[in-house]
Amino acid sequence: MSSQKWRLGLTVILIVLALIAFWDTFQLWTMSDEAREALQEDNPDELLSLQQQAIRLGLDLQGGIHVVLRVKTEEVDEAARDGAVDRAIQVIRNRIDGLGVAEPVIQQQGDERIIVDLPGYTDPERAVELIGQTAVLEFKMLETIDNANLILERIDSTVAEYLERTEAETAPPEPTDQVVELDDAAEEAAESTPELTSGDTAADTAGEDDILAELMGDTAAADTMDFGFDETADVTSDERPFTSRIELSLYNNNTGIYWPGFTVSSDDRQRLERWLSLPEVQRVIPVDVQFAWSTRPTVRNQREVYDLYLLKRKVQFVGRYLENVRFGRNEFGEAKVDFQLSGDGAARFAQLTGANINKPMAIVLDDKVESAPMISSKIRRNGTITMGTGATMEDAVNLEIVLKAGSLPAPVEIIEKNVVGATLGNDSIQKGFYSSLIGLLIVLVYIGVYYRLSGVIADIGLIFNIFFLLAIMAALGATLTMPGIAGIILTVGISVDSNILIFERIREELRTGKTVRAAIDAGYNRAFVAILDAHVTTLITAGALFLFGSGPIRGFAVTLFWGVTISLYTAYVITKAIFDIRKGYKTLSI
Repeated sequence: MSSQKWRLGLTVILIVLALIAFWDTFQLWTMSDEAREALQEDNPDELLSLQQQAIRLGLDLQGGIHVVLRVKTEEVDEAARDGAVDRAIQVIRNRIDGLGVAEPVIQQQGDERIIVDLPGYTDPERAVELIGQTAVLEFKMLETIDNANLILERIDSTVAEYLERTEAETAPPEPTDQVVELDDAAEEAAESTPELTSGDTAADTAGEDDILAELMGDTAAADTMDFGFDETADVTSDERPFTSRIELSLYNNNTGIYWPGFTVSSDDRQRLERWLSLPEVQRVIPVDVQFAWSTRPTVRNQREVYDLYLLKRKVQFVGRYLENVRFGRNEFGEAKVDFQLSGDGAARFAQLTGANINKPMAIVLDDKVESAPMISSKIRRNGTITMGTGATMEDAVNLEIVLKAGSLPAPVEIIEKNVVGATLGNDSIQKGFYSSLIGLLIVLVYIGVYYRLSGVIADIGLIFNIFFLLAIMAALGATLTMPGIAGIILTVGISVDSNILIFERIREELRTGKTVRAAIDAGYNRAFVAILDAHVTTLITAGALFLFGSGPIRGFAVTLFWGVTISLYTAYVITKAIFDIRKGYKTLSI
């Protein structure tokens, strides 16, 4: 009688705990689409909390993004290679947490690869950008306009020679007299071409927003300078191929000085990038300067343009000193990212800005210029990065996420990217649900018919088995996948198999003429060894799958492990307690 009491007491406690663990899952799974959308709009934090506490659906059930990355350890120092993949995983995890994905899967594969699964996330471009971004934030000063003019003259000359050589190699042979005439025409046109100097420029207005209004306190002028060239003239394009396609646009109203920030049409960007990458052009660019493009295009004068800056290569300040990074909007409605500086970082930044008042400073993220504002005063502790023209709040959020998470220890490349559609996920859910339900009903009916009342008792134990399994998965924050559903179905079969072994043993004992009490005791005791052996071997297999498997395989292992464990409990605690009550019967329906 005492054993009966502890079985019933333990089962009641477990049922209460299971109801508590499964409650959030029940709420989420029974919530209508309209109610979920309303909760998402009214209280998104509550919905996210509900999703995190409920059983999560895997990538194959609710759709999402699957990305495989390779950490390029060969591009970092040998001393920094040890643990680079582990550090990259931590940085990527911190960034993905900022996206609000309920149950991401981030794990290492091999020596240099990282697998990232984002169930339910539907913006692959943003996810890939955040995951693969190195996120090295640097502050650099711009080169002077005089030095920039000298460098641009060399680039023009080098590119012109390259184009002339390329044209000569590809052009068909021409009569001698025609060549002479062409040379004379070209010589005459060359004499009429103006020289490239800063004094020959003409001002034009094109609007350059202040990118760090709160940080720097002043605005950069919107004037542009086109070097006095007519882009429609063939001779200009031949002799000044590079500068004829850029417009000088960075100007300081306070000092009346131009700085090498240029506007480039989106149609010309690819061509200029190709020219800048030429080996002969690289040789004429000093090693202490670099060209850098803006992070994103903007629309000016009804055309899409990029900004191109000539920067000093030396890094003046790095982003690791930034603290308390948060996004928002300024009084003009522009997206911004606020930050604070403290300790040595604040002193360095104050020294840097104090020594460069009325000069532009470029904010460079992964070799792309986020903005290049004019420094109007010394900045000590609090700063604001107001995003450039064309930036959205999502851009500000992305910048906040990468600055908070830090930079990757090594560059990464995306070698595989798959997007699983929600339609496929819903189809998998429906098929998995209906197949599980039909299979369960067939098993319940068959056991109930074949073993009569004892079969109904086995059905009760089977239902408890599934209920406890779902509750444990919810409590552990496990992810339910299609292989996981297969594990649940397999658990149903294992649970039924245990009851069949017990019932058949009880039948054999009854045929020998034993009483109901003796038959039940003998049936449970003599079937125990066989049931325990089968369960232990299955648990060992599930453990091996969990330790050495990945992704969906581990999901299958989790459901199989707990399903088998619970099956042993329901067979020898719950159904045994019911059979103990039937020991006083003269006959047994089995």
